[in-house]
Amino acid sequence: MLIAAFIWGTTFVAQTTGMDTIGPFAFNTARYLIGVIALLPLALIERRKLDLQVHLRTDMRLRYQTLGLGVMMFGGIALQQTALLYTQVANAAFLTALYVPAVPIFLLIFLRQPVASRIWLALILSLCGSWLLSGTTDLLNQWGDFLVATGALFWAGHIILIGLVMTKLKTPFQFAFVQNVLCVLFGLVPTIFIESPYMSDFLPVLPELFYAGLFSVGIAYTLQMVAQGYASTTLAAFILSLESVFAAISGWLLLDQNLSWLAIFGCTLIFVAIIIADVLPAHWFSREREKPK
Repeated sequence: MLIAAFIWGTTFVAQTTGMDTIGPFAFNTARYLIGVIALLPLALIERRKLDLQVHLRTDMRLRYQTLGLGVMMFGGIALQQTALLYTQVANAAFLTALYVPAVPIFLLIFLRQPVASRIWLALILSLCGSWLLSGTTDLLNQWGDFLVATGALFWAGHIILIGLVMTKLKTPFQFAFVQNVLCVLFGLVPTIFIESPYMSDFLPVLPELFYAGLFSVGIAYTLQMVAQGYASTTLAAFILSLESVFAAISGWLLLDQNLSWLAIFGCTLIFVAIIIADVLPAHWFSREREKPK
């Protein structure tokens, strides 16, 4: 998950510079098509041991959940990619990280999963750190920031769905392949009928497309699938939120965007939040501590 967060954070730069000649839907459709091609051999090899298609035919709930993976990913990435036309990388990364509080809240509301007290403390620290990381600008008055914040709800749903499907079947390559195919299909309609790019428009941004397609879609999202088969959904949200740290550093190094001391302090708070959520014993934050014998 840490590797995935690093890839996603650096991909924000590619997403920003990759729209010089094409629109957001064309960029996403092309990158997910590259991801589909990259994952196809791995999905076919995995299929020899356990065929996802067989289970999709018999398990209606799994079928809807798998479709939901594609819907949630397309919604999140479409809103995020469009928002990068209007906002900075750090702002987009901060508001994308709003899926961190959304995940445990959604788990509590829809799946009745209790949230430990240390998780609420970690949430507060993570949000404060992400806000400092963004530069504390007037976020909510910008159209791009509103789009990213809305997309964060889709990312939260995506993380929860991965946790559900990966507890049923350990087929990360096939799940990743299917969700990428769905993103390509969903993106074709607005790409063709709204943006209508020419093939020559893709050539200047091929490096960005290959990085975002091969590394972000092909590798990082697959790593997320694998990792969430062994980690809790809430913990996954915290670790994956480190993408905002990597995005801010990448924007500073590669796009000459601002990274102040407040932003560095924000990175530290996010790291502390992950330590609290993952490492520290739960009884440290419990009201009923064990009494000495």
